[in-house]
Amino acid sequence: MMDIRDIQFLQAVAETGSITRAAERLGCVQSNVTARLKKLEDRLGQKLVARMDGRMVPTAAGSLALDYGARIVSLSTEVEARLKASAQDWPPLRLGTMETTAAVRLPPVLKRIRDTLSPLRLTLKTGTSGELMAGLRRGAFDLVFVAEDLADDRFASQPLWSERLVEVGPKVLPNGAPPESAAIVFREGCCYRERCRTVLGDLPLLELGTLDGIIGCVAAGLGRTLLPEAAVERWRALGEIETRPIPGPDVRTLAVWHAASPSLRSIAAVVALAAT
Repeated sequence: MMDIRDIQFLQAVAETGSITRAAERLGCVQSNVTARLKKLEDRLGQKLVARMDGRMVPTAAGSLALDYGARIVSLSTEVEARLKASAQDWPPLRLGTMETTAAVRLPPVLKRIRDTLSPLRLTLKTGTSGELMAGLRRGAFDLVFVAEDLADDRFASQPLWSERLVEVGPKVLPNGAPPESAAIVFREGCCYRERCRTVLGDLPLLELGTLDGIIGCVAAGLGRTLLPEAAVERWRALGEIETRPIPGPDVRTLAVWHAASPSLRSIAAVVALAAT
């Protein structure tokens, strides 16, 4: 595999037309240039430079290598510049959040980030609390918003929001609601899933991956679910579903992150905006 240094040696020879002048440009002895080119040619099985009229010039294979090499060097230079700039400004941040949090709590937070931290490069992915914590442990996320029940004491955390859970069912029609056949839940790892079992009993589980999908199935009379009251208010106001209070504590949403994360400056800024 060619590395950046291989490309730089080849470029120096092609541009100067001389092993001697290439060595001067690269700050090394001529034998290093010769040995490096020979080793590269042996590895690729191609002659990359040849002497013509007293100059070292690229062969057809050498020209192809230089064409790709110039692009590699350009990309490497661009990446280095962008990483240096982000280190001086806001480190990139990979944020993971629960689906319900993304639907209700996150939009105003994202707006505040756009308005006050515009240089910050933020990527966002949703999942269950269990999936998000697993991702944080293996380094796939820098910061996650998860239910307190699934948090891990080995990480730094800060409470953000408290969610009141409600039972969600289909709108009762004059001729009665459609028969219910399932407890409609998020995938394994969702903190609301176990509460569904407690409140709704032993109904068969219907698993879905999105809030819209769950609400749509409830509205169609396929079953009932438990969700944060704030996450279903819009559908309740439209008359598509009905809700009722349930016993038990509210569910707190925490921001959780590695205390030694390289993105700590960005994490602290985003958590502060979320807690506003």
